[in-house]
Amino acid sequence: MFASKRFPFFGVVAVVFWFCGVYAACPLGDLTGDCVVNAADLQVLAGAWLAAAGDSADLTGDSRVNAADFDALADNWLQAGEAVIINELHTNPDVKTELVEFVELHNPGASDVDLSGWSFSDGIFYTFPNGAVLPAGGYAIVVKSRSHVEAKWGTGWFDILAEAIFGPYGGKLSNEGERVVLCDAEGEVVDEVAYQLGFPWPTVGDAVPENVRGSGCSVQLVNPAFDNDLGGSWRSGFPTPAAQNLTVFAENIAPQVRQVRHTPRQPRSGQEVTITAKATDPDGVEGVRLMYQPVSPGSYITIQDGQYHAQWYMLEMHDDGLDGDVTARDDLYTVVLPSTLQTHRRLIRYKMIVTDTLGNSMVVPYPDDPQPNFAYFVYDGVPGWNGAARPGATEVVEYSPEVMCSLPVYHMIAKKQDVADAFYLPGARQGQYGGSNYPWRCTLVCEGRVYDHVRFRARGGVWRYSMGKNMPKFDFLRGHYFQARDDYGRQYDTTWDKLNLSACIQQGNYQHRGEQGMFEAASFLLFNLMGCEAPQTNWLQLRVIDEAAEFGPTQYDGDFWGLYMTIEQMDGRFLNEHELPDGNLYKMEGGSGDLNNQGPTHVTDKSDLNAFMGGYRSRPPESWWRQNVDLPRYYGYRCVVEGVHHGDIGYGKNWFFYLNPETDIWSMLPGTSI
Repeated sequence: MFASKRFPFFGVVAVVFWFCGVYAACPLGDLTGDCVVNAADLQVLAGAWLAAAGDSADLTGDSRVNAADFDALADNWLQAGEAVIINELHTNPDVKTELVEFVELHNPGASDVDLSGWSFSDGIFYTFPNGAVLPAGGYAIVVKSRSHVEAKWGTGWFDILAEAIFGPYGGKLSNEGERVVLCDAEGEVVDEVAYQLGFPWPTVGDAVPENVRGSGCSVQLVNPAFDNDLGGSWRSGFPTPAAQNLTVFAENIAPQVRQVRHTPRQPRSGQEVTITAKATDPDGVEGVRLMYQPVSPGSYITIQDGQYHAQWYMLEMHDDGLDGDVTARDDLYTVVLPSTLQTHRRLIRYKMIVTDTLGNSMVVPYPDDPQPNFAYFVYDGVPGWNGAARPGATEVVEYSPEVMCSLPVYHMIAKKQDVADAFYLPGARQGQYGGSNYPWRCTLVCEGRVYDHVRFRARGGVWRYSMGKNMPKFDFLRGHYFQARDDYGRQYDTTWDKLNLSACIQQGNYQHRGEQGMFEAASFLLFNLMGCEAPQTNWLQLRVIDEAAEFGPTQYDGDFWGLYMTIEQMDGRFLNEHELPDGNLYKMEGGSGDLNNQGPTHVTDKSDLNAFMGGYRSRPPESWWRQNVDLPRYYGYRCVVEGVHHGDIGYGKNWFFYLNPETDIWSMLPGTSI
């Protein structure tokens, strides 16, 4: 695939030439001022046909708009002028304390470009100083921290020239996507890129490989001539600041794929499912093929299984206006999966292979995506349930499907053996797992959205396996974060990369606490109302699909696992959600703390925490407390702890110390054993 970039430039041709030596001229035939010769220019030429000398459409200067001008325009058809482009984005270094984010500009033209007064107006904010020049064929980066960039890449293979580094910029490049806009000195848009994390854009932010810190990738334009508005024109690779993107460079690539959809979003048994995707390529699209993998209940396939990589079925997608394809030759390729494929509680994974007429092919999602497939879940609805407080001794209570649907339903799909091992259930092959890694994989479905290949384990500290009704904890993949909602159905502003479930039970031997989750839900609400930030919570019904049958011989068997409650993870996303600056956040236990969030400008060795704890243990004067502690927050914290007789905050655990990087003031925040 080769696509010329249409560079937004100036409103009229005269303005382009007014800048004289700054830009090379747009190609002959550009009559609209967008620096590319296309159908819009042909329309202008036709409107001026046979006009007298002096008309802008008189390209040859022979005193009339005629066939000679048409020939001149045709000779430059789809040619683009030279312009500065956004060529690389390093938005999310895997080491937070390395402030090496940057936006790279490239000048593919034959003339130097004067950047004086140019600026970034969206995404980041920076104005180039007078005299700033981007040489012909050259590269420049605008950085968050010049010293950090020079320390990481200022020597060795890169050896970036000092005059190629500009900054620091204001604002922050979002890890999950936003719009970055470059303007000239007159405020006209020169180039803009609206990137995102994940398909159809690259997925970056992790170390590559995982055990090598500081090896995270940037997002790089494959070829300066490609359309950088399209995510498929970019690839992930080790950063190449102020240099050509050699590791991803290509003269031609496979077709661009985007707008992948399946309808309905969550089908029922016996429904046909229509899958569509937009695929384009100037060389022509040779074919789009769908690969799908049915995963039946009780036969879960993890991404580590050989079966995952081998067992796929293939169907041709088409753009001919037939068999479910709405409009022929509109670049929207379609395939209809037959109704017999959709059965209750079945997971359907799918991906696509696209090929152009030159033989260039690609599988989507892209190789850097940790979830290398799309998916949907077939479900006929939540059934009723009945049970007794003491089976055989007390009355059986019936709960209708309407009652069962009164709370959000989360489906966990996994292997039965993995569920038994993770939660130490009968049949477990190993002992209790007390670690903090996530050894098992599952699929989580919520509101019809499929989160595939999610890592999980049991949640909790010393009481992890003590209560019978164990509590799952999920770790979501980069670019596929969980969208949680409150009890009123409102989305939280920040997505979650961890999902903690509380079992909502009365803990043993603590008769003053528990009350089936109300203790945590009510106290966290009170903390937030008192100005002391605490986790958000919401109620849900958990259903676990690890067997072929939806029901079992007793009320304790089958999919239904009962009432649970989400508890927001206290980490950097927690700080974002509660509008707290990105600072060090320590989970306290046993007289010390573990770092739950690393502030980008804070120390990494806990010396800040040790100094703070040493200070308050030395019986300091009142002035020290006022200078170092957010007392209003602490008063709110203390009021709630004492008012509700909070039994889970004590014994040297289950609270957090947070250092605000803007005020250098410490706060004490409530926590839980997650």
